[in-house]
Amino acid sequence: MAVNDRQITGKPCFVALTMLYSLSVRQEMLERQSLDNRLFYDAFQATPIGIALEDMEGQPVFVNPALCSMLGFSEQEMCTRHCVNFSPPEDAQRDWALFEQLRARSIDHYQIEKRFLRRDGSLIWGRLSVSLLSDRPSPLVVAMVEDITERKRAEETLQESEEKFRSVFQDAGIGMVIVSPEGRFLGANGAFCDYLGYTQQELLTKGVEAVTLPEDWPKFSQKLRSALNEGSGFHRVEKRCLHKTGRIVYTESSGSLIRNIHGDPQYFVGEVVDVTKRKEAEETVASINRRLVEAQEAERARIARDLHDDVNQRIALAATDIEKLKQNPPTSTAELQRQLSEVWQQLIAVSTGVQSISHQLHSPQLEYLGVVAAIRSFCREFAARTNVEINFKTDEIPNNVSHEVSLCLFRIVQEALQNATKHSQVRHFEVILSCSDNRLFLTVSDRGIGFDADEPTAKTGLGLISMRERVRLVNGAINIESKRMRGTTIHVCVPIESEFASQRAV
Repeated sequence: MAVNDRQITGKPCFVALTMLYSLSVRQEMLERQSLDNRLFYDAFQATPIGIALEDMEGQPVFVNPALCSMLGFSEQEMCTRHCVNFSPPEDAQRDWALFEQLRARSIDHYQIEKRFLRRDGSLIWGRLSVSLLSDRPSPLVVAMVEDITERKRAEETLQESEEKFRSVFQDAGIGMVIVSPEGRFLGANGAFCDYLGYTQQELLTKGVEAVTLPEDWPKFSQKLRSALNEGSGFHRVEKRCLHKTGRIVYTESSGSLIRNIHGDPQYFVGEVVDVTKRKEAEETVASINRRLVEAQEAERARIARDLHDDVNQRIALAATDIEKLKQNPPTSTAELQRQLSEVWQQLIAVSTGVQSISHQLHSPQLEYLGVVAAIRSFCREFAARTNVEINFKTDEIPNNVSHEVSLCLFRIVQEALQNATKHSQVRHFEVILSCSDNRLFLTVSDRGIGFDADEPTAKTGLGLISMRERVRLVNGAINIESKRMRGTTIHVCVPIESEFASQRAV
């Protein structure tokens, strides 16, 4: 068989070309692999994330500059230390336990946030991602560390702020609430729960409207809507709330609207103060003031009647008798003297009546002779005027009793005897004034029909309120004992104070 010379001569050329091509491809692959290795190495060196290659014993083999800078060690120092040495002693056992799981192939990667110990002894926070490279003759571990210290500090600062807010919120002496823009309770502290008698869990199932008196809700809901629309809070808004038992609790509220970073309303933080006692005190003071005005008007009317019906009539009668003497004088001197004596007696009676009225308004004996003489004189005059018997007893009373204390005791004797004469249905009373341990003790008692001192009406009578207030102003104490059909006894104890202490009390 004939063979073509071109076939014979072409085969070596083809083989040579194939070999050249193979060498060229291999060279290109080597060059590309070298380039890939170089790119990987450059990336390994330049990345801001700390990277370490470790053997299965946890010993660093390669570390990049970012990890060295992060921990403050040189590359040589890093490769001579065990991975556990970069953990605080209290964290080392936990960190090595995770690495042991990786060595045992029970896991092939893990990620944790942990503290790292730097060369200077300070601590930083890092997010550690560890993976096992097992598809190699000698398995390696790659560890990547991202510095999250600033984020952790921010989180800790936020947590501290939240804890402080939570502590202030829970331990505040006034009511604190967190309310959604829709008006539902998101949180309430102990003081607010005590105000309304609910537990926090019960309040979290309710809205503000449910614990607000229906008459007050429209105005308060409008205040909430205005705060939402205007992006502001509200201050010192009064409204009535409903206690769990149904009673009314007066409150005063202030609120601040909290928004997120986008400006959207999140919730209200409110301060709530229970002002029920203040409101009741204001109403009591208003009632007392009203009743005092009524009492003053009644007293003015009584004095006017006394002046008109008694003094004025007696003066008019005396004037009429004098006019008769002028028109028809008696013929005998004896008759003239008799009629003049009658007129004189009428004028004496008028003078006595005016003096009695004057003494009720102001006792000159109290100012010039002291509390004992003033009370004794009043008891004598009052007994004569009202046809009752008053037994006044006293022991030695010092002379340094202040005017305020003397006036207090005198007015209490006046009020107590007038009340007893009017209500007790007896005609005998006892007044005792004594002194012991720099304190004055006054007792006014009767054995009349008495009253129930525990009844609310007994405690709010104007006369009793007046006596209690007078005693309070001189730092004293008053106790009223009374039972039906067993009489009434009023005990008063006041300190004998110096002039300075008396002024302080007033």
